[in-house]
Amino acid sequence: MLRVFAVKGMALAVAIAAVWLLPAKWEVLAVAVIVAITAAFITYAIWSPHSQFFSRTIDRLRGDQPIIALTFDDGPDPVFTPRILDLLDAHGARATFFVLGVRADRHPELIRRMRDRGHTVGTHTQHHHLRFHFSSPSYVRREIEEAIDVVTDILRERPTLFRPPQGLRTPFFSSAWRRMTGLSCVTWTIRGFDSLPTTADAIATRVIKRLAPGAIVALHDGTGLFGGIDREPTIAALDAILSECKARGLRCVALGDSGVC
Repeated sequence: MLRVFAVKGMALAVAIAAVWLLPAKWEVLAVAVIVAITAAFITYAIWSPHSQFFSRTIDRLRGDQPIIALTFDDGPDPVFTPRILDLLDAHGARATFFVLGVRADRHPELIRRMRDRGHTVGTHTQHHHLRFHFSSPSYVRREIEEAIDVVTDILRERPTLFRPPQGLRTPFFSSAWRRMTGLSCVTWTIRGFDSLPTTADAIATRVIKRLAPGAIVALHDGTGLFGGIDREPTIAALDAILSECKARGLRCVALGDSGVC
């Protein structure tokens, strides 16, 4: 939160200086430009998966090895998650699942299946409510910790990776995150936008055209959270993406694998 005030304070100081120093006819334009630049910067800091302004964020893998990380949000889903796990197995691929606490609690067997098949389990808040982005730091922290507690109870191991809903890191999130330890915030390099109504070809094209060593790919196995309820396109696209990775010699790793992130 202090960083936002610092940026706004700097913008205000520059605006005052502009009004004081520039000719009258340029004052309004100068202030408008300063306001626009400040708004654009804060928007970038919150929305960009690559921004490090509000929190240190992992948006790609370390080094230049021929590896990528497939990640799945919003699950587990009793219909689609098992099929995704089977497809990953068929291709010898590992992945990371950022799960919701309430859904993990309903389907603990799927969480154990993820772990037993060599995948990494991270968390994605307890409920995935929109208010996560606008509520008090105490609410934000509670949403994060409740999901961690659910997964810890299932696996007897505390998850250490977290992805905020929509990848947004707001000042409210930042205030809570700074008080938490033992966690890493993960966004992505490539986003499939498969949570929206779309087609398998569109998802595969978005991912494959940007596929490169070190990429973290964001997809979804869960349904119905501000998006569509059909993950059939995701599953069809995943098969194409995994085949393309194999053709390019790219190995799909889990983010929990030693030294990858």
